[in-house]
Amino acid sequence: MHALHASLIPTANDLAGLLAFVLGNPYLFISSSTVMTTGLVIGTVAVSVMPRTAPVLRVVAPPLTMVLLYFGLGSIALATEILIRFHAQIPDATETQFVSGIGHLVEAAIGIAMLVPHLRRRSRRTWIVANAIAVTYWTAQIVILTPPWLAFGGQLELMRAFAFSSLGTGALLSVALWRTAPSH
Repeated sequence: MHALHASLIPTANDLAGLLAFVLGNPYLFISSSTVMTTGLVIGTVAVSVMPRTAPVLRVVAPPLTMVLLYFGLGSIALATEILIRFHAQIPDATETQFVSGIGHLVEAAIGIAMLVPHLRRRSRRTWIVANAIAVTYWTAQIVILTPPWLAFGGQLELMRAFAFSSLGTGALLSVALWRTAPSH
């Protein structure tokens, strides 16, 4: 068991190889989605270190949580679809995308965990609005920036249609829940 645990810890050579890979392939890592991901991380850290009584938390934490939730679930869904659909033809690239999807899912989970202390005692309507904001944010991301990983394997139109369908379902859910929510 000790040998297995030791093999999971990256060595200096592993880290140097990773750095060389990133520097040798910057377009795999620096794109509109990298900028967006960095913004989510910075926003989450900024919100999580604020005092729990900061008024901005009542407004920002729930939508940021929903944005992260969509980010994590969407990333792993796309990575899984890419792995299943293209693995036989391009195993290395699909496995890289899948690892990236897992990384994004973990990043989203960590971000949400950081926000949990600021999410207690929020009304149902707050969560409905947070969902609507997240749907709007992701729709704008797809329309304006079109994350490049949607185009993997020439499937841009298919993935955009799937993303918009998923976001449309999220928007309809917000509307339906808003209509049935008790007003306070």
